[in-house]
Amino acid sequence: GAAPAPPPAAPGSFPPFQAWNKNGLQIEFACTKDASNPSVTAIEASFTSAQPTPLTGFNFQVAVPKYMKLQMSPASSSTVPPSNSGKVTQTFKVANSMHGQKPVLLRIKIDYSAGGQAVSEQGQVDNFPPGI
Repeated sequence: GAAPAPPPAAPGSFPPFQAWNKNGLQIEFACTKDASNPSVTAIEASFTSAQPTPLTGFNFQVAVPKYMKLQMSPASSSTVPPSNSGKVTQTFKVANSMHGQKPVLLRIKIDYSAGGQAVSEQGQVDNFPPGI
């Protein structure tokens, strides 16, 4: 007999992918598409830390190119727990006016304190799954 087909994924949801991994801080993005408007992507960012002390005053900022719009929600906490013992989440939405022509591209800025040291990181996320 033929093997049963795998269940279809939820409409417009994509497997999470790693957007950032540096100094023990990992950021994973899980994206979902608005079924009625494929140019809009909702992104849930999950932050975990392998560092032995908590990351306090945690602040995640996103900037987008001119052809995109951004709507951020506040993070679930400003403290990321140590040793991968828990995660902080933050959701945001991007609308890509050039959907299908230009990719989703984010510049991110991350600020936090770890063990009394202030850390500020910047980077770019451009490894979104196909279809975003």
